[in-house]
Order: sequence, then structure tokens, then C-alpha cells
Amino acid sequence: MLPSDIFNKRILLSPLNWGMGHVTRCIPLVDILIRNGNEIFIACDKGQEAIFKQYFLDVHFINHAGYPFKFGKHGNFGLDLAKQFRQLNKRLVDEEKEVNQYIDEFQIDLIISDHRYGFNSKNIHSILLTHQVNLPIRWYEKWVQKIHFNYLKQFNEIWVPDTFDSDYSGSLSEPIANLEINYIGILSRFQLYEIPIIKTIEKTIIVSGPAVYAEKYAKDQLSSERNKDVNCVMILPESIILTDVPSNFQIQNSTNWKACDQLILNSKKIISRCGYSTLMDLGILKVPFEITPTPGQREQEYLFDLWNKKALGQSSS
Repeated sequence: MLPSDIFNKRILLSPLNWGMGHVTRCIPLVDILIRNGNEIFIACDKGQEAIFKQYFLDVHFINHAGYPFKFGKHGNFGLDLAKQFRQLNKRLVDEEKEVNQYIDEFQIDLIISDHRYGFNSKNIHSILLTHQVNLPIRWYEKWVQKIHFNYLKQFNEIWVPDTFDSDYSGSLSEPIANLEINYIGILSRFQLYEIPIIKTIEKTIIVSGPAVYAEKYAKDQLSSERNKDVNCVMILPESIILTDVPSNFQIQNSTNWKACDQLILNSKKIISRCGYSTLMDLGILKVPFEITPTPGQREQEYLFDLWNKKALGQSSS
């Protein structure tokens, strides 16, 4: 099944709360489903709801708790995850009960979970949206992939936002036996817009990711020699307060997503982290870019290497 195959259903959708990239890629998906006459119920926290409301007036929201998790200061995602596994697992168990309550209360026909392992039901068709069928683990962490696979099996099918050849996510989304996997193409909110031909902003720098790294990233970009004497926009969370901002920089709060969209659409170059949703956006925008991985996020480190190799291959062909 593909998103374009679903008509006139009552759909329950929930994005993971670890970074706004999950909301980002759900926006074009919700747009497709609404245009097909489906009624959408989004289970999310208040921050995610505020973003969805900037794009959709005709969806229903369910106040739904996220997964408890906090990034540490040392860039060791695996260790952070292990330390918080018990409370995460408890949230998964509670979430499965909540989902069944939502199904009964809102007469749901179909579930779509953006990488929330607990957001499924044995009672109706449940779909997991993820580009990470295979986790970027080291050889001695195979047990992590086994746990991951067991979670994937709880869903009737997996939707991978990538091409059939995994052009964007590489080995992360290569198929696994005994899993029903459908490649649904990339998902970017910029698919909702007409891309301008003439662009007026030299560079847009997007500051994102865990707060412990985001502020340093922003300050590094402000002081970078490469960003001097050119027209630059910096999009950053309202929690980050910068002083001594150079006169060639315009600062845009990331809370207003529609305003940020227009700045990005009119940019000749994008500088950002290399989260997967950002890479899908770059695929639609088709502008030069500079990407760097968030420290300790092995998935981004893998994607950084993959996309650098692709860029080198294209430049030599």
C-alpha cells in the first residue's frame, strides 16, 4: 500500500518527538492523505501541534505524550539511550494501551506511526514510517538491531520515505526478509510549494538538533570566514539568544515555520546539519549545500559520509 492508495479513511498518525524532522516529513504525507478525502487525527505534543496547525486547518489533534529522552553532553547517543531504556520501555507499554483507546473513541481505520515503536495496534492495520530499517550500529551491537527488528515486526508494513534503490538513505533502508516494506518516495514540505527560479538570499543557515550542540553550531557559523560579507539568514530556535550578530546576518526564529519556508525557498545555498528530513528537503530544493553531522548521532555521521561520496561522484562524472 502507498499513501496515494488510501481514500476516505479515519487515520490516526503520530510523529516521534525526538527532533522536528519527524513533523517535517509528516507534513507532505498528511497533505496527500487529506487530498484523498481521509480524516486525519494527529496524536502529538503541544509543540508538534503548533507546527501542524501552521499547515492544516482541517485535522484533529489528540494531546499525546512523547517518549522521555534527553541528550547528554558527551555525544554518546547509545549510552544516553541505555541509561533511559527503562523509562522508554514503560512509555511504549502505556502507549499501546492509549492507542487502542483512541481507536475506540475516534473509530480509527488505519494507524501511521513515524518511528514510534509503541504506536500500533493488533486490532487494525498499523504502518511504521521510517528510513532506518537497519540501524547504523557497530559489529558488537547486533543485539540492538535484533530489538529493533522485533519492534518492526509489530507493524503490518513499513513505509520507507526513499526511492526503491535507497538513493537518499543508503544501507539504512535496504530491505530485510520477512518484513513488508514499501518505498513511498521522499517526503518534503517543500513539495507543497512552487520552487522560485530567482533566489535573493545567498545563504541560509539552519540551526537544529539537541540544544547542547545547537548553540555552538550557531556561534561557529556566525564567526566562520566563509559567511563573511555575504547576505546570510540564520534560522534558529527561540531558546538560543545570540549577541554580537554581524550586520550581514538576518536572524529568523524557527517557531514561524511558514516564514522560514519562504527564506529557505529563496536561498541559493543551505548550510545545516544532515538529519534525514533535511536531506529530503535538499533533494527537492536542488541548491548547493554544506552539511555536518550532529555529534554522537551515528545515523547523521553515516548520512554525511554517504552524501559526500555522492557529491564527489557527481562532480567527477
